[in-house]
Amino acid sequence: MTRPVPAAVRTLLAALLVAVIAGCADDAISVDGVPEPASVPPRDAVLVDGGWEEAAAWIRRENADGRPVLMNILASWCAPCREELPVLLDAYDANPDIAFLGIDHLDRRDDAEAFIAEMDVRFPTLYDVGGDVAAAIEARGMPTTVIFDTDGRIVAHHRGQLTASQLDDLLDTVR
Repeated sequence: MTRPVPAAVRTLLAALLVAVIAGCADDAISVDGVPEPASVPPRDAVLVDGGWEEAAAWIRRENADGRPVLMNILASWCAPCREELPVLLDAYDANPDIAFLGIDHLDRRDDAEAFIAEMDVRFPTLYDVGGDVAAAIEARGMPTTVIFDTDGRIVAHHRGQLTASQLDDLLDTVR
């Protein structure tokens, strides 16, 4: 006779399965094969219009120079995004060998411009009014931060607000 599996064990197994599937999904996300846009956003983009094609081209250019990329999905209406930005900006200043790219997600342009100025965002930021970058990297919450290695593959993924320690752990995947 078999005994029923306790609810706590079933919950743990389900969480483990979700983590494994999410980890496999991250490994499959890459900028390889993403069509080349008409133009690549400049390295110092400040709310340049751009979706997944533009973001992928930007990442490929940085990768060609040997730089991994940290991408952060953010928006003016996202309180945790606002709270984590100082941590990201400190890391940006401390890690010149890693390219940082912000993606302003589903925002009104006026709000995005005010947000970028108010928070003194110094890393390049694309304006993705359609939200296709978040969809492409499977962001399921705000903020979301991913790390692309120098081959253009996502090697780390964090959903939600980052602490300095969590961000350091993410960056360690490509240092």
